Amino acid sequence: MSLLELMISSLISSSLVLGMSQSSIQIYQAFEKQQSMSLLQSEGLQALQMMGRAVHEAQITKNTSGFKIMAKDSAQMSNTKTASFQIRKGAASMDGSDAFYTQTNSTDQPYRAFFVQQQGHHQQRDGVLYMQTKNKKNALQNDALIGHVQSLQIQVAILHQGQIEWHEPYELQERASKNHPHWKQVKAIKFNLKLQKRKHQLELQKIYALR
Repeated sequence: MSLLELMISSLISSSLVLGMSQSSIQIYQAFEKQQSMSLLQSEGLQALQMMGRAVHEAQITKNTSGFKIMAKDSAQMSNTKTASFQIRKGAASMDGSDAFYTQTNSTDQPYRAFFVQQQGHHQQRDGVLYMQTKNKKNALQNDALIGHVQSLQIQVAILHQGQIEWHEPYELQERASKNHPHWKQVKAIKFNLKLQKRKHQLELQKIYALR
């Protein structure tokens, strides 16, 4: 084999190896993306289901004086006081995430609250969705539900002159007002959940009608 033939053969071999390496990287990246998106979807649907269940069970006792559903933008729940919001500022706001709670007269989990909070350090910081309840000693406890959360956004719908209007939580009042809608007018609640694992992002949305 001449020197020229040897060089051509080596070049072809190198091209084949490079092509196989690139294909392997692409296959790995596609597999990693599929795994990440599958995990995010599974976690996101689980979270939406749990939040929806809290809203649904609160509606069952809607006619009792203990029923209440409230939300607040850019907030998390207090760790010391039931149904109390703590407003977050700056990087701690988790993209302005909302927090909300439901409260009923039920003896089984009469109080449930949901909020997003960062945990970890520096590049390993991650958003975690927590559910707050009361334990047997009537003390507040926070249980982590899912990770990889970028934000939890909530909107509520009211009927105004036959039209559905979507409002941010802070726009509603606890009592009736001529200038502001109030919670008794709410007909639906919408959860918008943004998740991210490495470079892969997923956004899920769910609307629950209120009776």
